[in-house]
Amino acid sequence: MLAVAVALATVVFDQLTKAAVVGSLGEGQRSPVFGVFIRLVHTRNSGAVFGMMRGAGTYFTFFSIAAAAVLVVVLFFARRSSTLVRLSLGMVLGGAVGNLIDRLRFGAVVDFIDVGISESVRWPCFNVADSAITVGVFLLILSSFMKPEDGPAEEAAERGADRAAE
Repeated sequence: MLAVAVALATVVFDQLTKAAVVGSLGEGQRSPVFGVFIRLVHTRNSGAVFGMMRGAGTYFTFFSIAAAAVLVVVLFFARRSSTLVRLSLGMVLGGAVGNLIDRLRFGAVVDFIDVGISESVRWPCFNVADSAITVGVFLLILSSFMKPEDGPAEEAAERGADRAAE
């Protein structure tokens, strides 16, 4: 349930922020948020995350559909996984669906977060969905280095073994 809630919240927040940008900025138009460091800029990305492989939109539409389907299946089997794993999978699923909605509606993903230290040194534009996917994957990797959470059955078995040893 946590993963589904996180995925839905991610999709809603992603789509609301994209709608605000599309409604307030013309394509290519910029608006400073924090000087030259952070700006809003309305761009369309027909490629992959952070603008890679532009023009391969049809391929990425099918890839996004397949990825979302796989994530739904993984979530079904991960429902007893740790909270961090379920949270991570929800973020990745929500990001994939958010960008898929754009691909189906516009044929490209709306990107709008522009970060850099000068006019010539900029990170590729991204959006909330891209951020959710990136953070979700990072947390998923992080969770693989953590000790699995002990569930109630394991704790009860340990208490029973401790009592039997007394």
